[in-house]
Amino acid sequence: MKRVIVGLFLAALALPAAASDTWRVHSQVVSTGDSEGRLRQVAGKPDRETPIETGRGGLKGYRLEYFQGGKSVQVEIIDGKVASITQLES
Repeated sequence: MKRVIVGLFLAALALPAAASDTWRVHSQVVSTGDSEGRLRQVAGKPDRETPIETGRGGLKGYRLEYFQGGKSVQVEIIDGKVASITQLES
């Protein structure tokens, strides 16, 4: 059992990106499930906005990217809601 836990811990350390359910922006928090409007109210205008396509080429949503304090935070918007938050260290 200890080997499994240690293995999972080491695998988590090897990941370059950290996916999370929340993102602190100044004194407020954005969470998965929040609306796109709330995200933009709290975080402001994104530094980069990229469309996410379906397998057939249709529009699935958007990936909004914010650069903050030496890291990049990518927020995926699907159906007008925050679907995922990924923080990438630079």
